[in-house]
Amino acid sequence: MLATGCSLADPLTLQQVEQIALTEEPGLISQQWQSKSMIEQGIADGQHMDPRLQLGVLNLPTDTFDMNQEPVTQLLISYQQQFPPGDTRFLKQQKAQKQADLIDAKLSNRSLTIVRDVRQTYLEILYLEQAKSSIIKNKRLFAQLVEIVQSLFSVGRNNQQDLIRAQLELSRLDDRLTKIEQQINTQRSRLSRWIGTENSLKPFDPELPYMPEVNLETDFDSLSQQFLNHPQVQEVDRQLELTRKDIQLVNESLKPGWGLTVSYGYREDAPNGTERADFVSAVVAIDLPLFTANRQDKKRLSKEYEYQSLKSKRSEVIRQLVSELQQEITNEQLLQQRLQLYSKLLLPQAKQQTQASMLAYQSDKGRFADVMRAYIDDLNANLDEHRIAVDIRQSKAKILYYVSGLQSGSGNQ
Repeated sequence: MLATGCSLADPLTLQQVEQIALTEEPGLISQQWQSKSMIEQGIADGQHMDPRLQLGVLNLPTDTFDMNQEPVTQLLISYQQQFPPGDTRFLKQQKAQKQADLIDAKLSNRSLTIVRDVRQTYLEILYLEQAKSSIIKNKRLFAQLVEIVQSLFSVGRNNQQDLIRAQLELSRLDDRLTKIEQQINTQRSRLSRWIGTENSLKPFDPELPYMPEVNLETDFDSLSQQFLNHPQVQEVDRQLELTRKDIQLVNESLKPGWGLTVSYGYREDAPNGTERADFVSAVVAIDLPLFTANRQDKKRLSKEYEYQSLKSKRSEVIRQLVSELQQEITNEQLLQQRLQLYSKLLLPQAKQQTQASMLAYQSDKGRFADVMRAYIDDLNANLDEHRIAVDIRQSKAKILYYVSGLQSGSGNQ
């Protein structure tokens, strides 16, 4: 399915790709239906059990099958209703609602994960496309360099080794282009998982997208508080609530359930016309939970142990999220430092080295190996600078996942 308002020629922005993924990803749609299913199941679990109606004939004589021959013959109508112990119905209804809440928490985490992964993949494709363009541009420069070497070789100003080296580096660029094309296809195939094959093959906006800045206190306590509403923690909280409901249900099973049966027995008049009285019966049946040691008690212990396990898991999840976020914040800061180094020093120096080595070679004061090294260093420096710029945005995408994208400032890289 194509993005709304986009033709085949329109480049997709990151925002459009995210929107497509969040509205069309099959896993999200599946979990949305699961949540609705649990809500309806909760309504059903809160209702009384269906009653049972019995119709029958009692004590019918087999010699004549005559209803009024014997005084004990009855036409019986019976109504039965079972009642679960304690507040079992209400607790089951609450449990189903908690299960729906758990699915919603998983749905929120899946949405955040998809946005993060879509951003990572989209940015990776932009880097590879930019790398491809840079190499194609440098391939033209290398082709011109081969022509210069051929011209100098024809007049005897250099040796054949320089010409072979120039042609070799040109072939290596072709190999790099092939590898990059392979990587682009791999990343677009990965992206198709979330937005479909047709959308994944569309061109993307070549400009690196804006990623919001996030201002956070980086100490453990502050970040721990930040993560209390994160879907990963909310998942564990919902599981804790579900386990509490299971414990309550086990406790309710220690109470007796009961059932009521009301019967009406109709009798025909006697053969001599004497009227016979009809019968009414009422029976109450009560469960007797007497042998609970190896069933209800053990089940309750099992759920209590599970509850304690989930409490420890909650602490583990918070610690893991805090650790990963702190690591990503540090990573993003170091990447910013590297980008400044490339912008202020490495890129200008690489460009100067390229120009100086070419001038020296053309004036017979330099070696061709230095020229080739300078051109390759300049290409690699430009690719590295673009790689770092993309890595910064990918790091920000991870940070936004951890803080759920709730805090954002301004500014762009």
